[in-house]
Amino acid sequence: MAAPYDGTPDEREHIVRAAGVAAGQIAPPPDAAKKGTGAFQTVPGGLVRDQCWQFKKEVSAACAQPPGSDRTPTRAGTGAGRYFPAYYALVGAPTVLWPGWSGVLLARMISALCCAALLAGAYVVIRNRSRSGLMMGALVVVTTPMAVHMASAVNPNGLEIAAGVAFFSAVIPLMIGPPGPRRGLILLVGISGLLLAILRQTGPLWLATAFVAFAFPLRRSNLVGLLRDRAVRIWAAVIVLATLAVLGWSVRQQTSDLGDYSSAERFTAGQAALREADRWRGYLDQIVGVTSWLDTRMPAPPYVIWQLVAGALLVLGVVWGSTLDRWRLLVLLGGGVLVPSVMQVALVNESGFVTQGRYMLPMLVGVLLYAAWAAEQRGFEIARARSFSRLAVLVLLPIHLFCLAYTMVRWQNGLPANLGLSSLNPLAGDWHPVVGSVVPLLSAILGLVLFGWLVWTARPVAGNEPAPLGTAEASTPTDPPAELLRPAGSRLRGVGTEGGLRST
Repeated sequence: MAAPYDGTPDEREHIVRAAGVAAGQIAPPPDAAKKGTGAFQTVPGGLVRDQCWQFKKEVSAACAQPPGSDRTPTRAGTGAGRYFPAYYALVGAPTVLWPGWSGVLLARMISALCCAALLAGAYVVIRNRSRSGLMMGALVVVTTPMAVHMASAVNPNGLEIAAGVAFFSAVIPLMIGPPGPRRGLILLVGISGLLLAILRQTGPLWLATAFVAFAFPLRRSNLVGLLRDRAVRIWAAVIVLATLAVLGWSVRQQTSDLGDYSSAERFTAGQAALREADRWRGYLDQIVGVTSWLDTRMPAPPYVIWQLVAGALLVLGVVWGSTLDRWRLLVLLGGGVLVPSVMQVALVNESGFVTQGRYMLPMLVGVLLYAAWAAEQRGFEIARARSFSRLAVLVLLPIHLFCLAYTMVRWQNGLPANLGLSSLNPLAGDWHPVVGSVVPLLSAILGLVLFGWLVWTARPVAGNEPAPLGTAEASTPTDPPAELLRPAGSRLRGVGTEGGLRST
């Protein structure tokens, strides 16, 4: 509700693609619509607007023409014109039926509701499968302001990030967790895995990385037993077929052509590798939240705080985890960090440096969720897990609100070179959201309070046998194995390892 039209990265490109798909233009001929890639779609003229403030952080959105009700068929180029149509079919209808603000807000709302449903599924799984509650804190950490920023935009990356959170929250206990009811886990893994397969080109890489990390060694995973389940076989077949369909689409529509964003400067492999390594400082900030069109960077403290909490969680997983846990973390990091970086280095002279931190977020959420899982399985105490989760609520959730307010200031008034406290008024400016500036802020406050309350009041229940997905009932208490009562390499016994989680 807070964003102007085309207020988030490439939103107009995705809206044009969505309107085209909704109008039946599923596979437009590949053309040089933007930077040598993309395609052209014929959409209502009210959706075709020029840019005037993007990448100019001192300029507000007041200079831009808002979307209108003009239904005149207009040919528009879009860099998203070659992308797989599934996401655009989901959100596109409102943009054709009501091509003004009503259609745009409805399209955003559809995407946001789908993301919210996936995150809710992740919460339920963690509530019932977490041994000590550390994964609940991890859920707070991986739901970054950037994840929320993209979830509320017309952009498949937002839904992909939410699907990544849901997928790893469920696939970890399903593949390597103790026995227990698994119908809900299978459903959530199936839905989120299917979304990862079809939303963006990187999806098959995320799925393959997760499979390698959690399916092997076979004697330490549940893969063989899961393959006896008919529902698992059906979902696996659907995801494989969807992946093949996406790969076929990519060949036909030439989606691997990212366009030419390169500069006149040419790089050797070594130069490109060093430049890419240096860019990871920026990627980490982008993962937390460099909003709008990557032109709205908060002051440094929010990034440092968020990254310290995330780093602490990763260290807990490494220190408390077993050797196998560390290898699995290494595989996940390889898929989320090394492979995208190698691909960027290989293509830099053709496409330029096009990678952004949010592109890796669907995979990197799995790293932190698994780090929390590994520490829990090795006996991380309930009291300490609760302290970590509540600390995450206290120090991270306010950053969400600050990020929204700061971004609203950028959209409504622009950010001057020398920004002062008097400039940070999200209720002032020469542009305002179509619903007003107060409504988005109040909505964010209510949502953050609810999320914080759900995490804060989640409490251990007797027994370490997980409760079924969708219920909050504890199972019969059992004594955990002795090897789960101490961190890897330690002879000190821990306490309080029993229990799943439920919300009061």
